[in-house]
Amino acid sequence: MSSLRFFLLSEFRDLSSRDVLRIAKNLPSQFRWKRPREVSIAFVNLREMQALNNRYRGKDRPTDVLSFEGGAVASEKGSVYLGDLVLCPAYAAVEAKRRGIELQEELMRLTIHGVLHLLGFDHATKEEELAMFGLQERWLSRAYDA
Repeated sequence: MSSLRFFLLSEFRDLSSRDVLRIAKNLPSQFRWKRPREVSIAFVNLREMQALNNRYRGKDRPTDVLSFEGGAVASEKGSVYLGDLVLCPAYAAVEAKRRGIELQEELMRLTIHGVLHLLGFDHATKEEELAMFGLQERWLSRAYDA
């Protein structure tokens, strides 16, 4: 049983249940918990993402991923709810094209990025950025090697 469970609240062709299972299954060893953690994922369009980013972060522009902490509350199933991820595929598509990668890879990267935020990681300083993005890319690499 994986120690991280994802729930897709909406479907999007370029990030399948199989992809998020690969992410969860290849969770770095430092994140193995006694009780499973749960994360929900929703996909929104550019307009919806801009509204969310403005409301919750005061930034009146769309972004690629937003993380909303769940307060680590235990569910009836004995798992801990970490929170919600909101992904904007249209925004991610622009970044994927700029980087010359597939949209699926960028969405997997953003999912990992959002989970790291839910786990308390940040990239406000150069040191934090190096640590978080390094872990993000290692985790992504493990998912692709699986």
